[in-house]
Amino acid sequence: LGLMDAYVAALNQLQQAKALDLDEALAWWIQKVRAHFASEGPKFHFDTGKSLRANINDLLDQASELQATGGGTNYVGAMLQHLVGAKLDIVLGQGKLFHHGFSVADHSTDRKADYQVEAVAIHVTTHPTEALVRKCADNLKAGLKPLIITIGEAVRPADFILKTFELNDRVDVLDAAQFLTANVYERSFFKAAECKVTLTALLDRYNVIVAECETEPSLLIKVPH
Repeated sequence: LGLMDAYVAALNQLQQAKALDLDEALAWWIQKVRAHFASEGPKFHFDTGKSLRANINDLLDQASELQATGGGTNYVGAMLQHLVGAKLDIVLGQGKLFHHGFSVADHSTDRKADYQVEAVAIHVTTHPTEALVRKCADNLKAGLKPLIITIGEAVRPADFILKTFELNDRVDVLDAAQFLTANVYERSFFKAAECKVTLTALLDRYNVIVAECETEPSLLIKVPH
């Protein structure tokens, strides 16, 4: 409080001397406050009383809360994309995939999907659309096998859109949380005690990818070690 009183006294003194722009000072503090809250990203707390899928969904729920006050940033979509990318890096080995920022559109590059592994075109999305299904149709024409990875509640809508395009038996749709959960179990050799370590390694790789590809610090997940 003493520092605050001294600061206010200094502001008043500068104001009296007409050496201070209060609007500029206010804007500076607003920027600092926004930066502070932006740095308060999701926190990983492994709850042994919950399922692996519930622990993963907790991170996506935190991203959803950030998204509600994030000024239009699609935190959930970005987190989902990079979690899938982290899993693929661990499975295939680093350097096999090209990672890109979430806001980088496919049409601005030569990419056929968010990730391409051999002949599989992987699309990661929170909201499957007709435009995505058309892209899947283009994948098929190019000899690729499209795969859609999305959030649980979007699996059925994705199947519905695929059915309207008569592609429901040609495109796989996976629940992202289940996709990641299965990987953690497999890499832990189904040893429950190893699941936290395996999931932590996945999140560590996620943070590396986010640090390289994104400029939004609140996408980073705080992982205790």
